[in-house]
Amino acid sequence: MKPELMSASFTFGQEGNTEGTTSEYEEITIEYQNPFDLHHGFFVLRTTGWSIDNAAELAELLDRIIKVDTKEK
Repeated sequence: MKPELMSASFTFGQEGNTEGTTSEYEEITIEYQNPFDLHHGFFVLRTTGWSIDNAAELAELLDRIIKVDTKEK
């Protein structure tokens, strides 16, 4: 049986928001889990502070992860 990739972790960083309500540097880790190879995974978001101006910014991060998945097929 060929091994399956079961999860992958992606960490993004950026400067904190201009209101100063988060750290000077923000970090978010997005895990794509179970099973990566079969396109039935789910996203797990982990952060202590991540600022976005609109929903499209979060969607862009998720789209980048999906593109990594489809490059190897």
